[in-house]
Amino acid sequence: MARRYRSLWPLLALCISFPILGFSAWDQPSIPADDKPIQSDGRSPRSGTLTRSATPIPEDLASIEMLRDRLGVIAALDARAISSINRLSRAVDHPTPQDGPPELFLHFGDADSPGILEVYPDTETVILQTQGTPKLEWTIRREAFDRLGIHLDTPITSNSDRFLPSINPLEMTIPSPHVESDLVLDAQTIRSRLKNGFPSLTRVVGNETFQVRLPKDFNPESPSGVLVFISPTPSGTIHESFALACDELGLIAIGVDNNGNERPVTVRLQNHLDSIETLAAHARIDRERIYLTGMSGGGRCSGILQLAFPERFAGAVPIVGLDTYHNAPTGTPNQFWPKAIGKPSGKWIKLLQERRIRSITGSADFNEPEMVLRTDLLKRDGVNAEIDVIEGMAHTYPNSKQFRDALVWVDEPRRNQIATQTAEARKVLDETKDQDTGIPAVRRKLIGVMESVPYTTEAWEAAARLGYPQHDD
Repeated sequence: MARRYRSLWPLLALCISFPILGFSAWDQPSIPADDKPIQSDGRSPRSGTLTRSATPIPEDLASIEMLRDRLGVIAALDARAISSINRLSRAVDHPTPQDGPPELFLHFGDADSPGILEVYPDTETVILQTQGTPKLEWTIRREAFDRLGIHLDTPITSNSDRFLPSINPLEMTIPSPHVESDLVLDAQTIRSRLKNGFPSLTRVVGNETFQVRLPKDFNPESPSGVLVFISPTPSGTIHESFALACDELGLIAIGVDNNGNERPVTVRLQNHLDSIETLAAHARIDRERIYLTGMSGGGRCSGILQLAFPERFAGAVPIVGLDTYHNAPTGTPNQFWPKAIGKPSGKWIKLLQERRIRSITGSADFNEPEMVLRTDLLKRDGVNAEIDVIEGMAHTYPNSKQFRDALVWVDEPRRNQIATQTAEARKVLDETKDQDTGIPAVRRKLIGVMESVPYTTEAWEAAARLGYPQHDD
C-alpha cells in the first residue's frame, strides 16, 4: 500500500508544477508591471478617464453625464475596466509613428503622479502610446472596449443633433447613425440573464429604422422619460392609444420597423435596446424613467425585457400578451404555458420587486386566462404586478384612457422620486449659496445635485457655481 501511494508522487508533482487547464492563469499569463499600459507608481490605478482632450478632467466630474459633451469625456474607467485593459493589452517591441495626432487620450493617476496615454482607434485594434520619448506602445483588440461598454467612435453631440422644441406632438424617423447598446444579448448574457434557449444574436447596427414620437410641449433642455413600444407587426409607428399618456407624462415613444413577431426574438429585443441608445444621441433621456409596452407578441417581449433587466427598465405595460419565468399551469392536468426566461436571482429579483408591471387584457382576449395567472404568480413572488381586465375587449389595443391609467400608475414612483430629489437639490443650493465651492464638502454637495437631478435648472445652477455654466456667454 505504501509503495502504491509513493508511485503517485510524480503525478502529483506534475499537477502542482503546471496550472490546471481552465484556470485564468492558463489562458491569461500574468503581465509584468512594466508591460502594463495603465500604471501609476508601479500599480494599476483605481480610476481613469477616456477623453478627447489632452487636458486632464477633474476626476469627480468625469462621470457627470450632463457635462460629458462639454468636457469631451468618452468614458469614466473604474478599477475593473483598467484591469481588463491592462490584462488584454500586448506590448509592442518597436513602436510605430502615427500619421496624425491622437483622437483620444486616456488619463489616470492623480495630481501628484498624472499619467496619460495617446489612443489611436482602428477598425479592429487600438494602439496605446505613451507621450514623449522614448515611446512605449501596446495594442488591444477594439472589441475589448466594446465589451466594457466603451464606444470609441461615439460622436460629440452638437445642438444640431438634438431634437428641437415642439409645441405639438411630432412623429419622425430617427436619423442615422445608430448607436449600439452596451447591453448585448450575446451567449454569455443569454446564459446569465435570460437563462433559456434563445437563438444566437445576429444583427447589423444601422440597418434598422426607428420611429419616434415627441410629446407635446417637448423641451430638449429637460430630460424626458421614454416609452419603448414593441410592435407585433412590421410597423414600428407609435400607436395612437399611447398619445394621451405620453403627452401628459412628457414621454418620448420609440418603436422599431420590421421588428415584429416574424423576427428572431433575440434580434428583436436587441434592436429595442439599441433604439434607446440611438435616441439618447438626440435627446436628453431620464434613464430611470424608461418604460416598456407592446401588444400581443410585443407584450410578451416587454415582459421578458422587464423581468430580465430591471436595472434598465422602470416598469412595463404589456398589452394582450405577457411572458414570465413561470411554467404556468393551464388547469388541464400536466399542461402548462411554458416559461420564456429563467427566474432572476440575487440582486435582480430584489430590484424587480421595486418595479411596477400593469398588464392590460380583455374579457374576450384569448390570452386573458394566461395573463391573469402569470400576474398572480408574479405577485406571489413579491413583484408589484397588477392586471386590468377590460370588459368586452378582445385581442386588441386599449383605448387612450385605459392605457393612460395603467402607465400613470407604473410611473408614479419615479414621479414622486423626482419631486423629492428636486426639493432636496433646491435645499442644498440654498444652504450652500454663500459658501466657498473650493471647500471639498461644498463641492461634493454640488456634484451630488448634478447627479440626482441632471439637466434641470437646479443641476445647471450647481454646475455654474463650479465653473461650468449651461451656456457660454
